[in-house]
Amino acid sequence: MQIIIAIALLIIAITLILYRVNNQFEKREFIILLLIIIISGFAYVVYENNQEEFFPNMFKEKYEKEKNIPIEKLTAELLNNKVVSSKDKFVYKFTYIIKKENQEFLCTMTNIEINKIEDNFIFKNFADLKEECIKK
Repeated sequence: MQIIIAIALLIIAITLILYRVNNQFEKREFIILLLIIIISGFAYVVYENNQEEFFPNMFKEKYEKEKNIPIEKLTAELLNNKVVSSKDKFVYKFTYIIKKENQEFLCTMTNIEINKIEDNFIFKNFADLKEECIKK
């Protein structure tokens, strides 16, 4: 959200400078300003949506690869941003539905730690994590 506010303030500052230099504000410049604000807002929303879905999708792929069981539905909750926001350590709680032996199970895994090292994301002790499942 801070990024969008900073961009909007920058655009407003540029607009004011253009107005002071020209002593007028033409319709074309106003349309360009509106388009820039709308496009930057849309780009920010898309970026945030992709960031929110990044780790759940990574977990889904890792789980399917390790356990050979596809996840049908998945919800994720970021736990470590309640206390401290971190850029290199993420702790999640995943709740998901899997189908095993022709039965559906509701499962949860908590305290899944994902570490960021440069541009790589590594699950800490994924094989040792305990999953709690109940029959749906």
